[in-house]
Amino acid sequence: MESYQPQAAMEAATADLLHLGFLEIRFLTAPLLEAQPADVLALRREHGNMIADICHQLPGLLAPQRRDQLADGLRYQWRTASATKRRWLSSRWDHLSYDHRWLTEAATGRPSPDTNNRESRPPAPPVEPNAPWSRPQPRPTRQSSDLE
Repeated sequence: MESYQPQAAMEAATADLLHLGFLEIRFLTAPLLEAQPADVLALRREHGNMIADICHQLPGLLAPQRRDQLADGLRYQWRTASATKRRWLSSRWDHLSYDHRWLTEAATGRPSPDTNNRESRPPAPPVEPNAPWSRPQPRPTRQSSDLE
């Protein structure tokens, strides 16, 4: 099945998606602050596991001998993903300015490859604005004895 998607852009977007996923997992698995309730840990772990589930097969699709299967692998992943996983994928691709309509709107047609424009900026880890783990927490103050 032909992808109608520029291979280099698809590979770069997938690598950047992995980068964002790893950063987000690292953030979610960081130790809790003392002021955060214990149930936040369970939510963070669940969200981190979901991201890991999304990302675990992507490195194999980027292997040189399998890159020609990347479009089909992404299509399979999209078809089998839950609504929550699809929202995560779409939001990260949007953050990366990657035109994923060839995948997410596959039933309605295929955009031309020249519509896939990516800005040349380094990816930043996204923050879920209403997630309990992303609420600002007070910074601990240093005691003069900490500095000695």
